[in-house]
Amino acid sequence: MVAPYVSTGIAVTFSTLSGELLDVNPGGEEAEQIDVTHQGSSNDWREFISALKDAGEVSLLLHFDPDAVVPNVGTNGTLGITWPAGATKGFSCSANLQKRREVSAGLGEKMTESLTFKLTGEPNWAA
Repeated sequence: MVAPYVSTGIAVTFSTLSGELLDVNPGGEEAEQIDVTHQGSSNDWREFISALKDAGEVSLLLHFDPDAVVPNVGTNGTLGITWPAGATKGFSCSANLQKRREVSAGLGEKMTESLTFKLTGEPNWAA
C-alpha cells in the first residue's frame, strides 16, 4: 500500500519569489491528439495518435503581502516544487511567470494572491 501524504510543508522555488504558500496546483500534462480516422477504421470508431506534449501550468496561492518579492510577468526560470515530508522526489521544470498579483480581497476575509506559471519543455518528476 502506498503511504498517504498530507499537504503540508510543500515548498516552491522560482527566481526571487518569496511568500507564504497556501496552495499549489500542477495542472497536469497533456498530449495533443490527432484524428487519423479513415474509411477502413474498425466498427465506425475514431482513431487517434498522440502529437506534441504540453507540460501545462502550475498555479500558486499565497497570502497577500504587498512587500513580498514577486518576479515580473514574463520572468523565465526553473520552477521547483518540494513535496511534503516523506516524499523522496520533487518536481522541476523550465517555466515563465504568466500571471501575477491576482489579488482576492473579500470583505472581512484574508487577502490572497495567485500566480500562474506556464511550463515549457519536459518536466522532471524526480528532481
